Amino acid sequence: MIGGALAAGSVHIAMLIVVRILQGAGLGALATLTPVYLAESSTAAKRGMLTGLHGFFLVSGYNISSWVGFGCFYSTNLTFGWRGPIAFTCIPALLLTIGCFFVPESPRYLLMRGRSDQAWTIVQRLHHDQNDPADTAAHEEFFSMRAQIEFEQTQPSGYMGIFKTASYRKRAFLSCFVQFAANNTGALVINYYSVIIYGNLGLSASLSLLMYCIYTLIGALGNLFSLLTVDKTGRRFALLTGFTGCLVALIIEIAMLAEFVTVATPNKAGGKVAVFAIMFFVFFYGLFIDAASFIYSSEIYPTNIRSRGMALSTTTYFLACITYVTPGATAIANIGWHYYLVFVCLTVVSILVIYFVYPETSKRSLEELAVYFGETVVVDTDLDPEHKLGEKAGNDVKHSERAV
Repeated sequence: MIGGALAAGSVHIAMLIVVRILQGAGLGALATLTPVYLAESSTAAKRGMLTGLHGFFLVSGYNISSWVGFGCFYSTNLTFGWRGPIAFTCIPALLLTIGCFFVPESPRYLLMRGRSDQAWTIVQRLHHDQNDPADTAAHEEFFSMRAQIEFEQTQPSGYMGIFKTASYRKRAFLSCFVQFAANNTGALVINYYSVIIYGNLGLSASLSLLMYCIYTLIGALGNLFSLLTVDKTGRRFALLTGFTGCLVALIIEIAMLAEFVTVATPNKAGGKVAVFAIMFFVFFYGLFIDAASFIYSSEIYPTNIRSRGMALSTTTYFLACITYVTPGATAIANIGWHYYLVFVCLTVVSILVIYFVYPETSKRSLEELAVYFGETVVVDTDLDPEHKLGEKAGNDVKHSERAV
């Protein structure tokens, strides 16, 4: 909010750059904390839906900002044309700031701080089911949550703990790679340079901006359908379908550009198919990848390293963004559609890695996911006896481990 106000009121290019860095730091923090909080506050059955809200509102913000930019494009006041959209960003930031005062703390965070009474109050309120007036399911989840966190607090933590512990390194790889893979599709290159891309396809400036508005709208609607379905279809299905769809869209886009657009006599029909391929791309990206990648990254870690692990994932996301977006304009201008061949090859690799390496994480509590990494699951009634830990002498538990 402060960054938006200062950026809109910038009196020098240096001031604008410094303030934009401030805004970027705030965005990075929110991109890390929001999926962590949503994952930790959700039930296993609805974790995908609730964590998927992160992607939906993020892309909805893109869409709103694109319409604001489209409207300001017609302003005769050139100063307002760029200050107006930046100033508008203060409004959602203000609403978010106000909303934070009404958001309860993560129950898992409270348990890590030894505040179990407060944690139970929040779990009972958030996970209450009218069909379960005695809150039996909430009690069971809270018991599992508390027992697992007590055990995890005896394990390595922090960044060094992630790098030194084999199972934590595997979790970090899965979390970071899915963010890297999302960028491997070229989604942000298409997003940031879409107006240039549409211009290369022969569209006017105003129509290019309008197409970008439609592009982000499709992405937002895709994220909406994603959060409504990802708990039913599972994370693997969503990711594999999304990357495959994006791959097909990229191949169609390359074919149209190479044969009908970037030629001596451009073909209008080929240009229209190229525009369709871009929309086809964002449909699959928004519906199957955008939300699912952040869901997977946030839920794959144990509580004792989740915040730091998600920070690594978000850092990977933005580093990949910088890697592909920074040379994007130059690459599009100089080698054109050949730049997309990089994303085709990388997307093929991503599909293979996800298919052979990634376990399904839906329908299990955050604590139960430890079984995939050969770690102790303190309480899990769904596991076979070789994995389960029985109760002993009240609160004593017997630990058993199995490498998976």
